[in-house]
Amino acid sequence: MIQAHFTIRLGEASLPASAAQCVADVEAARTAARTIVQGLMRQHGGDPRLLAASLVITDAVGATLLEIPFFDALYMPVEPVADSDRRTRPVAPPSRLGAAVRPFRKLVDALGAREMPPHGSLTGPRFPA
Repeated sequence: MIQAHFTIRLGEASLPASAAQCVADVEAARTAARTIVQGLMRQHGGDPRLLAASLVITDAVGATLLEIPFFDALYMPVEPVADSDRRTRPVAPPSRLGAAVRPFRKLVDALGAREMPPHGSLTGPRFPA
């Protein structure tokens, strides 16, 4: 187990507050750092300076184990966790119609469009009955 200390570095300055956590190894420290960065970005994501910040991970004696830029921590790929106890349900293959319509549904959702009423059901001043 490693006593990892997480400190935020913004430019040349380090913030005085830091957090410590026991982790199994350097990879576990990297995962914890990613979680910390994502939480900070959820709370303070409006500050553009955070994307230039780094999370420095040191051990108990102060030796640097890792330095992870916030930008990298936000966009580093996540490896799936293999869990033999995890139950998964089989996914049915999509129907041909569903597969053909899916791109259009995504486009409609992206545009925020609403379904049009059936032909002839439009009424009102612009659409006389």
